[in-house]
Amino acid sequence: MPKLDAEAVARLEKAVRRSKRSSSVRLPIGFARASGVEGPPLARMMRGGQGGESRLRVYLLLRMMATAAPHELTITATDAAACLNFPDPASVGARRVNAALARLASDDFRLLDIQSPPGRTRTIRVLNPDGSGEPWDDGRLKAPYITLPIALWNKGWLLEMSGRALAMLIVLKELTGGRSRGAWADGIRKRQYGLSDDTWARAGKELKELGLLTIDRQTYQSQGEPRLRNVYRLQLDVLDVRGPSHSDDSTPVSSRNS
Repeated sequence: MPKLDAEAVARLEKAVRRSKRSSSVRLPIGFARASGVEGPPLARMMRGGQGGESRLRVYLLLRMMATAAPHELTITATDAAACLNFPDPASVGARRVNAALARLASDDFRLLDIQSPPGRTRTIRVLNPDGSGEPWDDGRLKAPYITLPIALWNKGWLLEMSGRALAMLIVLKELTGGRSRGAWADGIRKRQYGLSDDTWARAGKELKELGLLTIDRQTYQSQGEPRLRNVYRLQLDVLDVRGPSHSDDSTPVSSRNS
Protein backbone atom coordinates (compact mmCIF):
# COMPACT_ATOMS: atom_id res chain seq x y z
CA MET A 1 0.00 0.00 0.00
CA PRO A 2 1.35 3.50 -0.83
CA LYS A 3 2.59 5.73 1.97
CA LEU A 4 -0.30 7.41 3.74
CA ASP A 5 -0.65 11.13 3.04
CA ALA A 6 -2.84 13.96 4.24
CA GLU A 7 -4.94 13.93 1.07
CA ALA A 8 -5.84 10.27 1.56
CA VAL A 9 -6.95 10.91 5.12
CA ALA A 10 -8.92 13.99 4.00
CA ARG A 11 -10.90 11.90 1.52
CA LEU A 12 -11.85 9.44 4.23
CA GLU A 13 -12.69 12.25 6.65
CA LYS A 14 -15.04 13.69 4.01
CA ALA A 15 -16.77 10.31 3.69
CA VAL A 16 -17.28 10.28 7.47
CA ARG A 17 -18.75 13.79 7.43
CA ARG A 18 -21.16 12.83 4.68
CA SER A 19 -22.28 9.83 6.71
CA LYS A 20 -22.97 12.15 9.67
CA ARG A 21 -21.53 9.58 12.05
CA SER A 22 -19.99 11.08 15.16
CA SER A 23 -19.01 8.28 17.51
CA SER A 24 -18.98 4.66 16.34
CA VAL A 25 -19.91 1.91 13.91
CA ARG A 26 -21.64 -1.15 15.34
CA LEU A 27 -21.44 -4.77 14.23
CA PRO A 28 -23.23 -7.88 15.52
CA ILE A 29 -21.21 -10.44 17.45
CA GLY A 30 -21.78 -12.93 14.62
CA PHE A 31 -19.56 -10.89 12.29
CA ALA A 32 -16.45 -11.76 14.31
CA ARG A 33 -17.36 -14.89 16.32
CA ALA A 34 -19.35 -17.94 15.29
CA SER A 35 -19.38 -21.68 15.81
CA GLY A 36 -19.01 -24.03 12.87
CA VAL A 37 -16.36 -25.20 10.46
CA GLU A 38 -16.58 -22.27 8.03
CA GLY A 39 -15.94 -19.60 10.64
CA PRO A 40 -17.43 -16.09 10.96
CA PRO A 41 -17.56 -13.63 8.05
CA LEU A 42 -14.57 -11.66 9.34
CA ALA A 43 -12.19 -14.63 9.33
CA ARG A 44 -13.46 -15.90 5.97
CA MET A 45 -13.14 -12.42 4.51
CA MET A 46 -9.47 -12.29 5.45
CA ARG A 47 -8.47 -15.43 3.60
CA GLY A 48 -6.58 -14.89 0.38
CA GLY A 49 -3.71 -12.48 1.03
CA GLN A 50 -4.13 -9.01 -0.44
CA GLY A 51 -7.59 -9.90 -1.71
CA GLY A 52 -8.72 -10.59 1.84
CA GLU A 53 -7.30 -7.32 3.09
CA SER A 54 -9.01 -5.41 0.27
CA ARG A 55 -12.35 -7.05 1.08
CA LEU A 56 -12.12 -6.00 4.71
CA ARG A 57 -11.19 -2.39 3.90
CA VAL A 58 -13.95 -2.08 1.28
CA TYR A 59 -16.50 -3.63 3.62
CA LEU A 60 -15.60 -1.37 6.56
CA LEU A 61 -15.82 1.68 4.30
CA LEU A 62 -19.30 0.72 3.10
CA ARG A 63 -20.45 -0.26 6.58
CA MET A 64 -19.47 3.18 7.85
CA MET A 65 -21.10 5.03 4.94
CA ALA A 66 -24.43 3.15 4.99
CA THR A 67 -25.91 4.66 8.13
CA ALA A 68 -29.66 3.96 8.13
CA ALA A 69 -32.00 1.20 6.95
CA PRO A 70 -32.18 -0.03 4.26
CA HIS A 71 -28.43 0.83 4.35
CA GLU A 72 -28.12 1.62 0.66
CA LEU A 73 -25.48 3.78 -0.96
CA THR A 74 -24.09 4.66 -4.36
CA ILE A 75 -20.33 4.96 -4.83
CA THR A 76 -18.18 4.28 -7.86
CA ALA A 77 -15.30 1.83 -7.65
CA THR A 78 -12.90 4.67 -8.46
CA ASP A 79 -14.19 6.82 -5.61
CA ALA A 80 -14.02 3.92 -3.16
CA ALA A 81 -10.47 3.13 -4.26
CA ALA A 82 -9.47 6.77 -3.73
CA CYS A 83 -11.03 6.79 -0.25
CA LEU A 84 -9.05 3.66 0.62
CA ASN A 85 -5.76 4.97 -0.80
CA PHE A 86 -5.53 2.10 -3.30
CA PRO A 87 -2.92 2.68 -6.02
CA ASP A 88 -4.13 4.02 -9.39
CA PRO A 89 -7.78 4.43 -8.28
CA ALA A 90 -9.20 4.77 -11.80
CA SER A 91 -7.69 1.48 -13.00
CA VAL A 92 -5.90 -0.94 -10.67
CA GLY A 93 -7.64 0.38 -7.57
CA ALA A 94 -11.09 0.22 -9.16
CA ARG A 95 -10.49 -3.40 -10.19
CA ARG A 96 -9.54 -4.27 -6.61
CA VAL A 97 -12.73 -2.65 -5.33
CA ASN A 98 -14.92 -4.39 -7.91
CA ALA A 99 -13.33 -7.76 -7.13
CA ALA A 100 -13.96 -7.20 -3.41
CA LEU A 101 -17.57 -6.16 -4.03
CA ALA A 102 -18.24 -9.22 -6.19
CA ARG A 103 -16.95 -11.56 -3.49
CA LEU A 104 -18.80 -9.82 -0.66
CA ALA A 105 -22.04 -10.07 -2.63
CA SER A 106 -21.49 -13.72 -3.58
CA ASP A 107 -23.21 -16.70 -1.96
CA ASP A 108 -19.96 -17.33 -0.06
CA PHE A 109 -20.48 -14.16 2.02
CA ARG A 110 -23.94 -12.64 1.40
CA LEU A 111 -22.86 -9.37 3.02
CA LEU A 112 -23.94 -7.08 0.17
CA ASP A 113 -26.71 -6.86 -2.40
CA ILE A 114 -25.66 -5.04 -5.56
CA GLN A 115 -28.13 -3.82 -8.15
CA SER A 116 -26.84 -2.46 -11.48
CA PRO A 117 -29.86 -1.39 -13.61
CA PRO A 118 -28.94 -0.50 -17.23
CA GLY A 119 -28.21 3.19 -17.56
CA ARG A 120 -28.40 3.84 -13.83
CA THR A 121 -25.89 4.15 -11.01
CA ARG A 122 -25.09 0.93 -9.19
CA THR A 123 -26.77 0.66 -5.78
CA ILE A 124 -25.10 -1.23 -2.96
CA ARG A 125 -27.14 -2.44 0.00
CA VAL A 126 -25.36 -3.62 3.16
CA LEU A 127 -26.97 -6.83 4.43
CA ASN A 128 -26.75 -8.36 7.90
CA PRO A 129 -23.03 -8.48 8.84
CA ASP A 130 -23.49 -11.97 10.29
CA GLY A 131 -23.59 -13.36 6.73
CA SER A 132 -27.17 -14.57 6.89
CA GLY A 133 -28.10 -12.59 3.77
CA GLU A 134 -31.00 -10.98 5.62
CA PRO A 135 -31.83 -7.25 5.42
CA TRP A 136 -30.02 -5.12 7.97
CA ASP A 137 -31.34 -2.44 10.29
CA ASP A 138 -28.65 -0.92 12.46
CA GLY A 139 -31.30 0.69 14.66
CA ARG A 140 -32.61 -2.70 15.76
CA LEU A 141 -29.28 -4.17 16.79
CA LYS A 142 -29.48 -5.36 20.37
CA ALA A 143 -26.63 -5.62 22.86
CA PRO A 144 -24.18 -7.16 23.14
CA TYR A 145 -22.54 -5.96 19.96
CA ILE A 146 -19.14 -4.81 18.69
CA THR A 147 -18.52 -1.06 18.72
CA LEU A 148 -15.77 0.35 16.51
CA PRO A 149 -14.62 3.92 17.21
CA ILE A 150 -15.19 6.36 14.35
CA ALA A 151 -11.53 7.38 14.73
CA LEU A 152 -10.64 4.26 12.75
CA TRP A 153 -12.05 6.13 9.78
CA ASN A 154 -11.69 9.86 10.36
CA LYS A 155 -8.17 9.64 11.80
CA GLY A 156 -6.92 7.46 8.95
CA TRP A 157 -6.17 4.29 10.90
CA LEU A 158 -8.25 2.26 8.42
CA LEU A 159 -5.82 3.23 5.69
CA GLU A 160 -2.55 2.45 7.41
CA MET A 161 -3.11 -0.54 9.69
CA SER A 162 -2.60 -3.91 8.03
CA GLY A 163 -5.68 -5.99 7.28
CA ARG A 164 -4.80 -8.55 9.92
CA ALA A 165 -4.37 -5.80 12.55
CA LEU A 166 -7.81 -4.41 11.66
CA ALA A 167 -9.30 -7.89 11.94
CA MET A 168 -7.55 -8.49 15.25
CA LEU A 169 -8.76 -5.17 16.62
CA ILE A 170 -12.37 -6.14 15.82
CA VAL A 171 -11.88 -9.55 17.45
CA LEU A 172 -10.37 -8.01 20.58
CA LYS A 173 -13.24 -5.51 20.80
CA GLU A 174 -15.57 -8.50 20.94
CA LEU A 175 -13.35 -10.46 23.32
CA THR A 176 -12.87 -7.66 25.86
CA GLY A 177 -16.41 -6.31 25.55
CA GLY A 178 -15.17 -2.87 26.52
CA ARG A 179 -13.73 -4.12 29.83
CA SER A 180 -10.68 -2.10 30.88
CA ARG A 181 -9.28 -5.07 32.79
CA GLY A 182 -8.91 -6.95 29.52
CA ALA A 183 -9.66 -10.56 28.69
CA TRP A 184 -8.05 -13.78 27.57
CA ALA A 185 -9.14 -16.35 25.00
CA ASP A 186 -8.98 -20.11 25.45
CA GLY A 187 -8.69 -22.54 22.54
CA ILE A 188 -12.46 -22.83 22.08
CA ARG A 189 -12.93 -19.07 21.90
CA LYS A 190 -10.06 -18.67 19.45
CA ARG A 191 -11.57 -21.29 17.15
CA GLN A 192 -14.83 -19.33 17.17
CA TYR A 193 -12.96 -16.31 15.82
CA GLY A 194 -11.32 -18.40 13.10
CA LEU A 195 -8.00 -16.51 12.98
CA SER A 196 -4.74 -18.44 12.81
CA ASP A 197 -2.16 -18.46 15.60
CA ASP A 198 0.17 -16.60 13.23
CA THR A 199 -2.41 -13.82 12.83
CA TRP A 200 -2.87 -13.56 16.60
CA ALA A 201 0.89 -13.22 17.05
CA ARG A 202 1.71 -10.87 14.17
CA ALA A 203 -1.38 -8.68 14.48
CA GLY A 204 -0.96 -8.51 18.25
CA LYS A 205 2.64 -7.36 17.78
CA GLU A 206 1.53 -4.66 15.33
CA LEU A 207 -1.20 -3.36 17.64
CA LYS A 208 1.32 -3.23 20.50
CA GLU A 209 3.75 -1.24 18.36
CA LEU A 210 1.00 1.26 17.60
CA GLY A 211 0.23 1.66 21.30
CA LEU A 212 -3.26 0.24 20.87
CA LEU A 213 -2.75 -2.97 22.85
CA THR A 214 -0.99 -4.32 25.90
CA ILE A 215 -0.50 -8.06 26.40
CA ASP A 216 0.21 -9.28 29.92
CA ARG A 217 1.25 -12.79 30.90
CA GLN A 218 -0.94 -14.10 33.71
CA THR A 219 -0.50 -17.27 35.75
CA TYR A 220 -3.55 -19.43 36.42
CA GLN A 221 -4.21 -22.93 37.73
CA SER A 222 -5.30 -25.72 35.39
CA GLN A 223 -5.82 -29.19 36.89
CA GLY A 224 -3.56 -28.21 39.77
CA GLU A 225 -0.75 -27.03 37.50
CA PRO A 226 0.33 -23.39 37.01
CA ARG A 227 -0.05 -22.19 33.43
CA LEU A 228 0.45 -18.92 31.59
CA ARG A 229 -2.04 -17.10 29.38
CA ASN A 230 -2.11 -13.80 27.49
CA VAL A 231 -4.43 -11.11 28.81
CA TYR A 232 -5.31 -8.53 26.14
CA ARG A 233 -6.08 -4.90 27.03
CA LEU A 234 -7.00 -2.41 24.32
CA GLN A 235 -5.82 1.20 24.63
CA LEU A 236 -8.28 2.80 22.23
CA ASP A 237 -7.88 6.33 23.57
CA VAL A 238 -4.75 6.40 21.41
CA LEU A 239 -6.98 6.37 18.31
CA ASP A 240 -8.32 9.83 19.13
CA VAL A 241 -5.09 11.31 20.46
CA ARG A 242 -3.19 10.96 17.19
CA GLY A 243 -3.33 9.49 13.75
CA PRO A 244 -1.16 6.49 12.82
CA SER A 245 1.29 8.54 10.77
CA HIS A 246 2.32 10.28 13.99
CA SER A 247 3.66 7.07 15.55
CA ASP A 248 7.29 7.01 16.65
CA ASP A 249 8.30 4.93 13.64
CA SER A 250 7.59 6.98 10.49
CA THR A 251 7.47 3.88 8.30
CA PRO A 252 3.84 2.95 7.49
CA VAL A 253 2.70 -0.12 9.39
CA SER A 254 1.30 -1.68 6.24
CA SER A 255 4.75 -1.47 4.64
CA ARG A 256 6.53 -2.86 7.69
CA ASN A 257 4.29 -5.92 7.65
CA SER A 258 4.18 -6.61 3.92
